Amino acid sequence: MNQLTLKDFNVLERLEYQKSKFKNMASQDYLIAIALIEQNLLRAMPLGGKEVKDNLDDPENFKKLGEEVVLNLLLRVFQRSDEGALKRASEDKGLLLVHMHPKRMQKELPFIKSEWIRDGDTQQFLKYLGNLSKEVWTASFIKYKGIEFTSISKNEEI
Repeated sequence: MNQLTLKDFNVLERLEYQKSKFKNMASQDYLIAIALIEQNLLRAMPLGGKEVKDNLDDPENFKKLGEEVVLNLLLRVFQRSDEGALKRASEDKGLLLVHMHPKRMQKELPFIKSEWIRDGDTQQFLKYLGNLSKEVWTASFIKYKGIEFTSISKNEEI
């Protein structure tokens, strides 16, 4: 008769733990920074993000992660300026921060990104983005205050 030894139990326990860890990773939300820009008369949408590990309801956690994600994207956009002049495609909504589930990010974001690059309809893009996301904020720099995030869309159903 096959009996489980302590070693077998430890292996099974580790596999269960890894399985639950992987499952949790796949369900973690992301905070994504999106820049709507034009470069050399062509629309572009660089983006970057990070997995949300802390509670975003805590204002300090949100501000820290939001600023980190936006800063990383802006550094990449700045480096892109070597390739030609950059212009915001939308003055007040050209830099966005989005709270989104990874499945939506992987499956649906590429489609609405390509649509925006093709037609440049920022209002339609923001409408679609709001439907796919838990929340969308604009990011702006306020003198003497720093980076400020303003919610423009919140989806309670997601």
